[in-house]
Amino acid sequence: MPLQPLDIQKQRFAQRLRGYDPAEVENFLSLVAEELTQRLADLERSEHENRKLRERVDAAEARERELQEMLMRGKKVADEMVSTSQREAQLLVKEAEIHADKLVHQAMERAQEVDNRIQELRTRRRELQLKFRGTLELFAQILQADMEDEHASANVQTFSKRKSG
Repeated sequence: MPLQPLDIQKQRFAQRLRGYDPAEVENFLSLVAEELTQRLADLERSEHENRKLRERVDAAEARERELQEMLMRGKKVADEMVSTSQREAQLLVKEAEIHADKLVHQAMERAQEVDNRIQELRTRRRELQLKFRGTLELFAQILQADMEDEHASANVQTFSKRKSG
């Protein structure tokens, strides 16, 4: 059992001849008891402070664990967000490529239609040019025939006037 200050103060010694002065022993025991009381109080204060510090350390360690867990969760969420964003970006790019391919295909079809229409119009122009040439040649022949008829009839009238006169 640990020695307590009250044990020191209550301690009594038997008196003997040639022994220590009882007053000095009592004073010394009182001094030792006071010192022990002071040391025990200091020890209790230190233990109390130690408990508080341990509680603070435990709380700090718990917060640190929570923060680490939060950081890990945050990193996981961020990684998932990056992954999702990359997938979405790839999907958007793929959709854009498909749309671009479709537009290019439509443009090529339209260009082919325009080219076909140009060829058709060229053929029709050539046909019209040939018809117009034929018409002009026909008019030229008619004009030539008419001029020949007119010249012949002028000669016939001049010839008839000479005969009559």
